[in-house]
Amino acid sequence: MKKKQVGSQRYNFFTGCEHTRTATIILRGGGEHFIDEAERSLHDSIMIVRRTMKHKRIVAGGGAVEMEISNHLNEHSSKIAGKGQLIIKGYAKAFEAIPRQLAQNAGFDATDI
Repeated sequence: MKKKQVGSQRYNFFTGCEHTRTATIILRGGGEHFIDEAERSLHDSIMIVRRTMKHKRIVAGGGAVEMEISNHLNEHSSKIAGKGQLIIKGYAKAFEAIPRQLAQNAGFDATDI
């Protein structure tokens, strides 16, 4: 057990407990709006982990489905002759815009990702 002061309050921290099933998270910030948003994000994250542990089936996110569709369309377009191939390739490229935008919104270089 460690005693630490966080802000103006003292807390007892219990760390290294091997068989624990609970945790406490202390949220602090400059404003009420920041704390509310952090609490909502944390709650969403915890609920996702909880649901994933409860139900072993998940659907990939982050543009994974769109990239898979794009890949299949590109493969299919190589089997088509003529201008139809260009239309299908254009449609496949349109699906890539979704994960590209998600990567940019997350602050990554979309070309590298």
